Amino acid sequence: MRKKNDSPKTVSEHQHIDTLIGAHSSFTGELAFEGAVRVDGKFDGNIRSTKDGTLIISQGAEVSGEVRVPNLILHGLIKGNVHAGKSLRIGETGCINGDVEYRVITLAEGAAVNGRCSRITDQQSAAAAEKGGQQNPVKEATPAPA
Repeated sequence: MRKKNDSPKTVSEHQHIDTLIGAHSSFTGELAFEGAVRVDGKFDGNIRSTKDGTLIISQGAEVSGEVRVPNLILHGLIKGNVHAGKSLRIGETGCINGDVEYRVITLAEGAAVNGRCSRITDQQSAAAAEKGGQQNPVKEATPAPA
């Protein structure tokens, strides 16, 4: 059950949810978007966004596939690799079963990442831009706990 103030309805005061996949919905396919998308149900497929796109995955929601977005707010489950080009916020009920690439990450107590974590640096982004925007930046590995 979600607390009153726990609902991630907006990303900031000036951005609203453009698309909602409801709690009782199940979607299979590919999603490309701009703006903000919230998933409350089940999504099977890859999700991609450009510019300042934000993906919000609510508590109880599940995504199976690759997620490649600038901003990700996760309170549910992702089964697949994640690339968060700007920011990744994982709440206390959020879980990723896959490898993660991020620029800035925030983890709440109880959050889980079951895979490799690699930080994207400004230096790597500049090198990729010089190569014509190729999507193979060198990553800085985060040591795994012993």
